[in-house]
Amino acid sequence: MLFRQGSVSVGVFQLVSGRLRLMRSTPGGADVPMHTVRPGELFAEASLFSSHYHCDAVALDNCEARLYPKAAVLRHFADRPEALWAFTQELAHRLQNVRTRLEIKQIRSATERVLQYLRLMSDSKGVWQRPGPLKHLAEDIGLTHEALYRALAKLEREGWIHRSGAEIRLCPP
Repeated sequence: MLFRQGSVSVGVFQLVSGRLRLMRSTPGGADVPMHTVRPGELFAEASLFSSHYHCDAVALDNCEARLYPKAAVLRHFADRPEALWAFTQELAHRLQNVRTRLEIKQIRSATERVLQYLRLMSDSKGVWQRPGPLKHLAEDIGLTHEALYRALAKLEREGWIHRSGAEIRLCPP
């Protein structure tokens, strides 16, 4: 555990290696996963403007994280407005991704959910490169990995997609 919800925030982190999950607990004690952090990602950005962390950061495997102390980051932004703009752009992009994931999770049919995800996340040629295991995709869109595998098989069988290694290509219906 890197930090717990309610603990004093000391700064922003960047995951160097491993996987880490940001979680909250319900009043009844159930864990609610909010986001799986992957190498290269910044996390706990809200701590720059809060005295306490708003969730738990739980390592899913051996992790290495780099800490950027709050005071140093805020000083860096004050001294270099272009860095603040870049950070703001990154946050806006991530907010857009969160909204997309929320939209996708509202789709009841697993097959339609997967197809919509692929439509939104594929490149201009209709190709989506899998960045990691399919289990990670299942977590991101709120499906069990079994439901994801069934949906992908159905989409391929019906001619909506073609899979080859880590690549999924959308096919014209």
